[in-house]
Amino acid sequence: MPNNNASIVIPTYNERENIPELLERIHRSMGPLGYPFEIVIVDDNSPDETWKVASQQPDGDRVRIIRRQDERGLATAVLTGIQAAKYDIIVVMDADLQHPPEKIPELVSRVHNGADIAIGSRFAEHGALEGFSPSRQLLSKGADLLARTLFREIRSIKDPESGFFAFKKSVTAHANLSPVGYKILLEILVQGDYTTVSEVGYTFDKRENGVSKFGVKNAVHYLRHTWSLFLRSGEFHRFWKFVAVGGVGAILNLAVLYALTELGVFYLLAGVIGIEAGLLSNFFLNRSWTFRDRGTSGLRYTLTALYRDHAVRVVGVVINLLILWLLTSVFGVYYLTSQLIGIGVAMVWNYGGNQWWTWEPTS
Repeated sequence: MPNNNASIVIPTYNERENIPELLERIHRSMGPLGYPFEIVIVDDNSPDETWKVASQQPDGDRVRIIRRQDERGLATAVLTGIQAAKYDIIVVMDADLQHPPEKIPELVSRVHNGADIAIGSRFAEHGALEGFSPSRQLLSKGADLLARTLFREIRSIKDPESGFFAFKKSVTAHANLSPVGYKILLEILVQGDYTTVSEVGYTFDKRENGVSKFGVKNAVHYLRHTWSLFLRSGEFHRFWKFVAVGGVGAILNLAVLYALTELGVFYLLAGVIGIEAGLLSNFFLNRSWTFRDRGTSGLRYTLTALYRDHAVRVVGVVINLLILWLLTSVFGVYYLTSQLIGIGVAMVWNYGGNQWWTWEPTS
C-alpha cells in the first residue's frame, strides 16, 4: 500500500488568472493533513507567463515548475509531470478551477486504502455537471459511446474521460502510453496495469477566468487518440477478425445458394437457407476465434448468444436495405455505391452489437 504522499500534476497554458486561487486552495486542502505533497506544474511556455506567476506564489517550496518550450498538448504535459513526480500517488487535475482542489484528499485516500485508480466523477453519486452547453453535452455523450463500444474494460466506469483523478504510479510504470489531445485518463484505463477503480462524485464547475481549450481541434484529437488506442490495444485486430469471419460467411451464403438452386431448390428458399448458413458460420467462428477471450461456454450461454447474434444481424439487414433505398431512390446515388455504403454501416452496427450484447454474460 502506498503512503499518502502525493504528487499533484497540473498541465497549464494561459492560466495565470487561475493559478493563485488554485494553489491557495490546494495548500488549504492538503496542508492540514500533515503528509508530504508536491505540486508539479507543467506549462507549455504560456504567452501570459503562467509559469512565472506560479513560481511567485507563497509556499513555493512545494511547487515545481516544468516549462516546456518545444512541445505542446495537455496529455503529453501530464505524461511529463508523471515522469517527474517523486511520490507514489499521482493526482492529475486542470488549472481552470473546474476541478475542486477540496476533493484531492478524498481521491488520495481512496488510492491509499486500496484503489489503483480513483476518479473524480461528474456522473457518480454526488456528482454534477455545470457549464456544458447542450451541443457540448451531445458531443461528450457521443465520444463516451464510441469509447465504451471499442473498449469493453471501461464500461463499468461512470466517467472514464474525466480529467480529474488519482492513481498509483505503478499503474503506468510499464504501460505503452502515447496519448493525443486531452483524454489522458482513457489512455491509462485502456493501457494501464490495475484491478480496482473507485469513483468520487464532484461538481464540475463553470470556468470563471480564461478561455476554454475545447474546440474542433480537440474533437479531432480525440478521434485520433481513440483510433490510436484502438490500434494499440488489440481491438483493431479483433475487428479485422470480425470482418474476415463476415467474408467467410458471405462466401458460404453464396455457395449454398448456388448449390441448392442448381439441385432444383426454389431460389428464394435456397437464399434463406444460404443466409442462415452464413449466419451460423459467422456465429461459431466468432465464438471460437474473434471473441474467444469472452469465456463463452455452456449450452444456455450459447443459445442466448445465438439468439442475440441473429437479432443484431436482422437489424443490420434492415439498416443495409434502408440505406440502399435512401441513397439510391432519394439522393440518386448509383445503386452499387449505395449498397457498399449500406454494407459498411451494417457491418459497424453488427460489430457494435456483438461487442455490447451478443458476447456478454447472461443474467
